[in-house]
Amino acid sequence: MRPAVRVLWLTPLALVACAHQQAAEAPPAPPVVAEAAPPVAEAPDQSKADDTAELQRILSGPIAHFEFNQAQLTSESQQKLQALAAAMKAHPAARIRIAGNCDELGTTEYNLALGQRRAEVARKYLANLGVATSRVETISYGEEKPVATGHDAESHAKNRRDDAESLSTR
Repeated sequence: MRPAVRVLWLTPLALVACAHQQAAEAPPAPPVVAEAAPPVAEAPDQSKADDTAELQRILSGPIAHFEFNQAQLTSESQQKLQALAAAMKAHPAARIRIAGNCDELGTTEYNLALGQRRAEVARKYLANLGVATSRVETISYGEEKPVATGHDAESHAKNRRDDAESLSTR
C-alpha cells in the first residue's frame, strides 16, 4: 500500500481508538452525598388566622343587648363592639351586617323601627371607633327572628339584641 492510502485507512481507526480512550478516561460522576431537600413551604401567618378566628368568634353570638323599649348600648355591649371594631381593623376588607331584633311586645311596625334604631346605634358606635360605615350594613328584623321562644321576661330580654353576620372576611 502506498503511504498516503495507509494513512487514510489508519486515520479512522485512530479516531475510534481516541474516542474509546476518551470515554474510558472521563472522570466518574461525583458520589451523591445528600439529596436536595424539597423547598420549605412557608408557614401560614398564624396571627392572620388568629385574627380571623377572633372575628368569627365575635360574630357567632349577639353583639349587643338592650333594655325594654330602648336603643342605648349597655357597657357590656360597648365592650363587645370594641372587640368587634378591633377585629375589623385587623381585617380591612371585612364587611358585616348588623341586625336589630326586638321582643314580641309592641306592634310589628314599632318593633321594626326599634330594631332599626338598635342596629344604627351599633353601627354609629363602630364608626366612632374607626370602622368605616361603608363596611357595616344594617337591617331590622323586629320580632321576626327570636332566639328565645318563651313569653316570659327572660325570653324577652334575650330577644332584645343586635346580631352581626359576616358579609366578607378576606
